[in-house]
Amino acid sequence: MIEYEDIMKDSPYLICYLISLTKTHDFYINKHIKNETEILPSQYYMLMFLYHEMGTNQSDIAKACLMNRSGVSRAFKEFEEKGLITREIDENNKRAYKIKLTEKGIETAQFLENKEKEWDDMIYEEFNMSKEELFEILSKISLKSLEFNRNNF
Repeated sequence: MIEYEDIMKDSPYLICYLISLTKTHDFYINKHIKNETEILPSQYYMLMFLYHEMGTNQSDIAKACLMNRSGVSRAFKEFEEKGLITREIDENNKRAYKIKLTEKGIETAQFLENKEKEWDDMIYEEFNMSKEELFEILSKISLKSLEFNRNNF
């Protein structure tokens, strides 16, 4: 029987490694989200975006998370009911709301950020390079891929 490790070891494609990394990361973070927070895995990126961009509006969050505004609005209704966010009318646009995390929302985001750091530390311990060097390589790969798609599609 072929083992997963054998498939990865013999793969000639970069994407196989990236998919494996993504899938195992998702399994790890989703387990913590489901067992230790009040949010859903599908709401993770919205919460973390808010944590890093406090006071932004729903439209910007929808764009950043590649979601439609109604999906973000539904998620934020749940966030509000759970005490994770507050909404304030935007002074510059009375039809829009600025979204901010509550103390409970900040604590949830900090917990998940710590889990991300644990994951990253586990990955980095296998390398003979710094986190910054690895990020530089991954950044170059990502930007090259983006450039290729922009130029060809």
